[in-house]
Amino acid sequence: MKNVTILALGMLVTQLSFAQGEFRFGLKGAANFGWIGGTNKTIDNGGTTLGFGYGIMGDYYFKPNYGLSTEILLSQINSKVKLNEPQTFKDTSAKGSVTGMEYEMKLQYLEIPISMKFRTKEIGDMTYWGNFGFSPGFLFNAKGSITADNLPQYIKDKDPSDFNLNEAEGDVFETNEFDDKVFLFRFPLIIGGGIEYQMAGSTSLQGGIRFTNSFTDMFVKDKVASAKNNYFALSLGILF
Repeated sequence: MKNVTILALGMLVTQLSFAQGEFRFGLKGAANFGWIGGTNKTIDNGGTTLGFGYGIMGDYYFKPNYGLSTEILLSQINSKVKLNEPQTFKDTSAKGSVTGMEYEMKLQYLEIPISMKFRTKEIGDMTYWGNFGFSPGFLFNAKGSITADNLPQYIKDKDPSDFNLNEAEGDVFETNEFDDKVFLFRFPLIIGGGIEYQMAGSTSLQGGIRFTNSFTDMFVKDKVASAKNNYFALSLGILF
């Protein structure tokens, strides 16, 4: 995954550096507020969660007021899922079902947003902008926790002889083995807007808000559960 990031960064810088027009390069960070959408009768959204992201961005304006915006971001998108039906662990130290089960997932994605960007003329030191496009993402890491009533003391891991001890209080089980349960690819549409404040020379400060609406199911080969992870993001960056 590290090699993919370096390759994507190199391609972005190379292509834009040879482009004719105004090109600006910068850094950004963002806080996102994620939730689960597109659920069915077996699962519900467990609430809004906070995540973070950071990376680089590049704007290429082939006309004074519109152009192409691209980014390379490492984003953590957190989600909570509530299961509406009792669940049974097939391989545990105890028999029976558990109720009130909730998954809290911490998912890291390599996101590559690509969008059309529109901006106004300068009004004093301010410029207002908006953008829309898509943001393909690739799962980088997946962790999570399971909360439920009457969780068994031991829960089976991938190895049939390997059982993880559930020592946490409040019937909470922490696991780092969520990679095989979450779909590798995420494809949302994005829409956003913001302001840009001219500081000195070509350097400016940029703030924005973005909504990402995913169209891909986040679960792998699950005939029962179906959901999409969406988020709003507030970002702050600097352009050179």
